[in-house]
Amino acid sequence: MAEDSDDKTEDPTQKRLDDAHEKGDVAKSQEVNTWFVISGATLVLSTFSGSIGSGILAPMRGLIANSWMIRTDGAGLLELAQRLGYAVLAAVGVPFLLLALAAIAGNMIQHRLVWSAESLKPKFSKISPGAGLKRIFGKQAAANFLKGLFKLVAVGVVMTAILWPERHRLESFISTRPWCSARPPA
Repeated sequence: MAEDSDDKTEDPTQKRLDDAHEKGDVAKSQEVNTWFVISGATLVLSTFSGSIGSGILAPMRGLIANSWMIRTDGAGLLELAQRLGYAVLAAVGVPFLLLALAAIAGNMIQHRLVWSAESLKPKFSKISPGAGLKRIFGKQAAANFLKGLFKLVAVGVVMTAILWPERHRLESFISTRPWCSARPPA
């Protein structure tokens, strides 16, 4: 007969904890990871937004200015896509690396690194429609929905507070021609 998790009175042994860690079964909070990524994204955008913009703007400006010289054969388009890809990668490579480090830091604060393919293996016990409905409509799902809604409202309030003073400038983007947005501000 299987034991209920509520009936266990003893703490797990170190061997059981190590086995669980090897399987990738560790206790962690998704909210800690989310806040680390949001904080990292805020830091990255506030620090690197100018260099990202100029790094992408220069090749795009050259593309628009020399559009009549673009070769449209297969090799020419492939070369153009490769050049633009390298330019975008050079512009966003370091910021994305810092964002990935923030995500890893959010995990490492909670537990040591876990390298396990166990969570990738299919579990046929999770195919049950009853278990699926319980996951969708259960207390945990409702709590996750409320947490997600809170995060959405919090980010929305912050973005509104930041963008509201500039709302007159944002409305002008509707009537701005695409090639005008490639010019630096006067």
